[in-house]
Amino acid sequence: MIASDLMHERSIALADCNNFFVSCERRADNDLGSRPVVVLSSNDGCVISRSNEVKKMGVKMGDPYFKIRNMLAFNGVAVRSTNLSLYQEISAEVMSRIKLYTDAVEIYSIDESFFNIGISNVKDPVSYCRMIKKDIWDKCRIPVSIGIAPTKTLSKLATEYAKKNKETGGVFWMDRARYMDMGFMSQFECADIWGIGRKISAKLAKSGIKTAADFIKKDEMWVKKTFGIMSLYTSWELKGHQAYSLDNGGKPPKSIMVSRSFGNPITTYEEMLDPLLCFTVSAAKQLRKARQTTGKMSVFISTSRFDAEKYYANGRETTFIRPVFLDSDLMSSAEKMLKEIFIPGYKYKKCGVILSNFSDISAGRQAALFDEENGADEKKLRVASAVDSINREFKQGIIKPAALFEAPEHEKKWAPRSEFRSEGGRKKDSPLPNGLRFQNHSEDFAS
Repeated sequence: MIASDLMHERSIALADCNNFFVSCERRADNDLGSRPVVVLSSNDGCVISRSNEVKKMGVKMGDPYFKIRNMLAFNGVAVRSTNLSLYQEISAEVMSRIKLYTDAVEIYSIDESFFNIGISNVKDPVSYCRMIKKDIWDKCRIPVSIGIAPTKTLSKLATEYAKKNKETGGVFWMDRARYMDMGFMSQFECADIWGIGRKISAKLAKSGIKTAADFIKKDEMWVKKTFGIMSLYTSWELKGHQAYSLDNGGKPPKSIMVSRSFGNPITTYEEMLDPLLCFTVSAAKQLRKARQTTGKMSVFISTSRFDAEKYYANGRETTFIRPVFLDSDLMSSAEKMLKEIFIPGYKYKKCGVILSNFSDISAGRQAALFDEENGADEKKLRVASAVDSINREFKQGIIKPAALFEAPEHEKKWAPRSEFRSEGGRKKDSPLPNGLRFQNHSEDFAS
């Protein structure tokens, strides 16, 4: 194989932190190093991270905590509540170590990043990645697995293989000899392939397609016609043809959603307005950070989906003639929409805000022809950005809308439960969501 082909075969690597939330808790508390550990979701609802010992006990992702509480206690399992501020801080440390070893990094989630490994002076990519793995452990005390491949999809599979097979030493290179070997590829189920997932895999199974090898063998035109262009891209990637390049340019999001389940049910309009406005401010901050304005805003509220006898969910959306970005504009719209959908007498467990239809303002904002206050928006944006910068500097919302201030002794009824929260992380407990989400964890698990 010529040099250019060899470079192609290891153009992308994926570093994935092992059992990341658990690993962070073990770093924060050395006593957990020899104990099985689980981390619970928001409101301590269900399991979202498990140590290997707990996995062997048969505990699944998303298992409700109340159902397995006694079993975990019997087996001496340490239980911890989600501590996102701690996880974000450690994630930043890990990502900064990876950036030292490459020229291009795409941070995919709080515990995963793709990076360029097609570097000409790196003669042995496996040894090089083992050096990265060791450095992250030495400096951050977080175990990682690394997969090397010509495409993102294959690197995801390579990382999973590295995790499950000790002989790899936590690093695996899926080169042409591997991904062209249908016997090797048959060990990967379709449901575990990045870009396919559970729903499509169930439909594939009806056609007798259960593994990566089965999927690779299918006619590409049939794949596209039956499942769409994205599934066709997955097929190409599994064959070693790159459909998704590294994205280290910080593309703006297409939408922003901020939502949470409540620690305790909410029954009054005033109680519901508080979290909705908090989430709105958080979404607005993310919007400005991405240098975008929004043309559409949606809000939603719901009771617990497990309350079948008195379940209620509703939402509203509004469009803005001229895209907005200020807290005040978005808060006013959120309040109006909430008044339209809130019905007294229900025990609400969740609400959220979605912003979409973005317009880029990174190079300035187009003024309206007949706007009497041309230039006023730019001044407002500078003020809002300055406030965001101050809040980021102090790691908390020291400057915020008056509607979000409350008496120091006031306890937010809707703040997530965290009975088993560990110490650590620079931010104090805050109900305001922030930072990267962990892609494999879902708030939908929480009741």
